[in-house]
Amino acid sequence: MINFTQHYQEFLDNGDPRVASWPMMDNPMKGLTLVVMYLGFVKVVGPAWMRDQKPYELRFPMVIYNFLLVGISAWVFVNMGMLGWFTKYSWRCEPIDYSYNPDAVRMAEVGWFFYITKFIEFADTIFFILRKKESQISTLHVFHHSLVPVTLWFGIKYGAGGYNSIFAFLNSFVHTWMYLYYGLSALGPSFQKYLWWKKYLTILQMVQFILVFVFMFQLTFFPTCQVSKPLLALNVVQAVIFFALFLNFYMGSYKRSKRLQKEKVEAAPYKPSSYPKKEELEDNDYLRRRKSSVQKLKYMDVNYVTEAVTISA
Repeated sequence: MINFTQHYQEFLDNGDPRVASWPMMDNPMKGLTLVVMYLGFVKVVGPAWMRDQKPYELRFPMVIYNFLLVGISAWVFVNMGMLGWFTKYSWRCEPIDYSYNPDAVRMAEVGWFFYITKFIEFADTIFFILRKKESQISTLHVFHHSLVPVTLWFGIKYGAGGYNSIFAFLNSFVHTWMYLYYGLSALGPSFQKYLWWKKYLTILQMVQFILVFVFMFQLTFFPTCQVSKPLLALNVVQAVIFFALFLNFYMGSYKRSKRLQKEKVEAAPYKPSSYPKKEELEDNDYLRRRKSSVQKLKYMDVNYVTEAVTISA
C-alpha cells in the first residue's frame, strides 16, 4: 500500500509544474468524481426522478446554453489557432513547450479551459432527461461525455500544448458547429429548414478523428521529433474508438433512415397517371355498365386495400 501511494505521488509530481496548482489539476480524482456523479444521474437518479414528472419546458435555457457553447468553442479554436496552429506550429512535428514562455503558458491555459468545458457539457444529457427524451441518449453520447474529460486531464497534466493540443483544436471547431446546430434546433420548428446539414455534422466528427489519428500516427515515423509515447498512444486509441463509434452511429442512423424511406416508397399504393390509357378507358366504360351494387362493392374493396397499405407504410 505504501509503495502504491509513493508511486502515485511520483506519477503526479511528474506532471507539468505550470498546471499543478490550477483548479482540478492537482489529481484526477475530482474529475473522476464528477464523471461518476454524471453517470449516476444519467443512469439512475435522473430517470427515477422524472418517472412521475411531466417533462420540463426548457427551450429558453437550451437556446442560451447552446449559443454560449458556440461562443466558447469558437473562442478556444481561434485562440489555439492564433497561438500556434494558424501561425508557428508545424503540422509535421511540434514538440510540447514546457517553458514559461507567454505563448506556451497561454496555450496551456486555453487547453485547461477547454478541459473545464467538458464538465459544462454534461448539461447536454441533463436536458434530455429533464425533457424526458431518454431515447436520444445513445451509448455513444454517454461514453463520449464520460471518457473525454478523463483523457483530457492527462493531456493537460502531462502535455499542454504542441502536438498534443491537436485534438482540442479540431474538437473545438467541430463543437462550434455542433452547438450551433443544437441552438438552432432549440429555437423551434420554424428553424428546421436551416438544419439540413445534420448528416454532414456527423461526417465532420469522423473526419476530426481521422485527422487526429493520421497526425499522431505519422509522428511515430519522425525519429527526431520529441514526443511522449503514452500521450501518442492515448490519442491514437481514442481516435480509433470514437471513429468506430461515430461510424456505427452514422450507418445506423442515416443508412437505416434511407432504407426505411425506400421501403416506404415501395410500399406506397399505386397511383395511376393523370392520363388514362386506351385500355383503362375501355375498362371504365365496362364498369359504368355494371350494376350499381356490384360497382359500389368493388370500389369499397379498393378503398379498403388502399387505406390499409397507406397505414402500413
